[in-house]
Amino acid sequence: MKQQRKKLQKGIIMSSVIACGLVFGSMGIGVDAKAATNKTLQTSKSVKATQASATVSKKGVLTFPKKFSMKKVTNELKPEAAKLVKIYGDSLNTGATKSFNSYVNKHVAEHTNTNYLLGRKYVRDNYSKKVKGMRKVNSKKTLSAYSKELKKAKTSKIKVDNTYKGTGFATFTYQFRPDNFDAFGTVTVQFKFDQLKNGKYVLEDLYFIY
Repeated sequence: MKQQRKKLQKGIIMSSVIACGLVFGSMGIGVDAKAATNKTLQTSKSVKATQASATVSKKGVLTFPKKFSMKKVTNELKPEAAKLVKIYGDSLNTGATKSFNSYVNKHVAEHTNTNYLLGRKYVRDNYSKKVKGMRKVNSKKTLSAYSKELKKAKTSKIKVDNTYKGTGFATFTYQFRPDNFDAFGTVTVQFKFDQLKNGKYVLEDLYFIY
């Protein structure tokens, strides 16, 4: 008999919410020191090359240049989508939005007098409304189980739903369907980037779409 999938009630239908280490193995006894050093240098160069080839800057506000590959950006944002799904799961279980707010403050571009961006407060406020709406229409038991599954989100389980490049903006949409829940339990995260006057794209907004 197939296990019955849990159903999740949706709160707000749609609202804006939501965004290297190198480990060296120990050298074995008897390995030539010069060969080991050369191998280490080659590995370091390889890592630097990989970092240099990355399109999306994640040190602060998520950004990428005027000329970019949709495919590369899509792949580079997958880990961020997984991270946000986990944060969302925690918020639904506890009601706290601190982790999400910290993510927004670091990675979303702020509104200024010289741009028309929505601003971080707008993103934080809409996320708070989304969480409150979901907690209002679902039982604690359901949300606890749902949260547990969302926290299992991994980059490998994140699916690309849609990508689009328009005039002065680009969107990247991902989905994660947790185990033991029906299709209504699927989380869809969308990143919206706007292009500034200098040509580069910055993360303006994050959505959880249902």
